[in-house]
Amino acid sequence: MRCTNNNQKRRISLLTAVCLGAVLLGGCGRGTELADAFAADLPGLGVQEQSTDMEISWFAEDLCVVDGNVEAIEADTAEALAACFFNLDTQEILYAKNVYDRLYPASTTKIMTALIALEKGDLDAQMTVSKEAITFSESGVSTVHLKEGDVLTLRQLLYALLLSSANDAANVIAEHVGGTSEEFVGMMNEEAARIGATGTHFVNPSGLHDEEHYTTAYDLYLIFQEALKNETFLEILKTVTYDTSYLAADGSAVEASWSNTNQFTKGDVTVPEGVTAAGGKTGTTMAARSCLVQLFEDAEGAQYVAIILGCKERAILYQEMQSFLSNLNN
Repeated sequence: MRCTNNNQKRRISLLTAVCLGAVLLGGCGRGTELADAFAADLPGLGVQEQSTDMEISWFAEDLCVVDGNVEAIEADTAEALAACFFNLDTQEILYAKNVYDRLYPASTTKIMTALIALEKGDLDAQMTVSKEAITFSESGVSTVHLKEGDVLTLRQLLYALLLSSANDAANVIAEHVGGTSEEFVGMMNEEAARIGATGTHFVNPSGLHDEEHYTTAYDLYLIFQEALKNETFLEILKTVTYDTSYLAADGSAVEASWSNTNQFTKGDVTVPEGVTAAGGKTGTTMAARSCLVQLFEDAEGAQYVAIILGCKERAILYQEMQSFLSNLNN
């Protein structure tokens, strides 16, 4: 299923308003401090109140800003519902297709789940698995088979979340970091708004399908770029297999080995010589189809983010993402 909206025009207007405001306040410097409170009616967001002395970050700074579809390179994304390929070092838009279309994110949602957990949680904190966290209304969901009463650290749960795309791990993280899953989802939506991901709305921490749980390719770029600022996030994404041990409810040790679902990371899908697949997050549901948010580096160390959403087949998704890479190191 594909949902569309008119977010593109609203977002461009919002970015324009932000940049104009930055000029009036003395430039686009990060962390500008406002001397006086104000209220502004911004397109797509309504009235936004700003309290006195609040420090804000102009989210247009150092970001790729897209105005419509772009084909600065040759790429085949015929099967993707949305796709983009950005140079993070130069902010150059190399390719953009339907980046403001509202789509279902599947487990690419877990990028935001990890971002909130890393910002708000303690990696060494021990978390006990509840019955609710391992209860799902649908069958066949991706889990690492956690049991009620199991005790794991946040660090272990993040590996399960980002490597094995474990929905049970997502729920445990949400309950402990947010207090409740609902509170955690509220934190996810607040963070999305803060970084300018205005076409995104989360309903759960896992990405399991819900018609009110959606994002855009551009918003996923914003979320991913924010998460990449955390070294632990990137370290986990690069991991092929994670072996660990945690405690069961009866105190016995549970040995676990969790493998990455990303075929670039595992080496199942190749990249051109001189190009490095530096980590990414997969996502698949019937409604969202196959999705991937991926970081690459060229031979000179320049970083690129590639996003493809809504491919009917996983193999085609990787083929279409490979078409981006053929343009590097030429």
